Amino acid sequence: MSGLTCRRVALAVIWFMALLLAGCLREDARLLEPRAALELMERNRGKADFLILDVRTPGEFRQGYIEGAVLLDYYEPDFRERFAALDRTATIFTYCRSGNRSSHVLALADELGFQRVFDLRGGILAWKSEGLPLAGSGTVP
Repeated sequence: MSGLTCRRVALAVIWFMALLLAGCLREDARLLEPRAALELMERNRGKADFLILDVRTPGEFRQGYIEGAVLLDYYEPDFRERFAALDRTATIFTYCRSGNRSSHVLALADELGFQRVFDLRGGILAWKSEGLPLAGSGTVP
């Protein structure tokens, strides 16, 4: 092969690898920054098939929660069964304290065949750091 041909082949390989890596590293569009999450909630306000799901503990919930959220404690023994009983076609927005538990919920949603589940990147900590509103000290439903 000539030097020019080798360069073209090398560039083609590099270009292909870059495309492959870009596909593998693509951001999950279901992980929402706080402002994008707020927009999702505003677009779905009042819709019967929209659920804001707080997967923190009751104690964490009482410290403040996103308005309209329903508590489903991730640590409860029947969490999986209760989550599985939700409408798989509903739009569900989930969050926890820092994003760890809710990321597991997102994986569970995939496993169970849920179609539209979103997760708050960074959890309620990120939400608060953006100065977004929380409902006051709540009672656990």
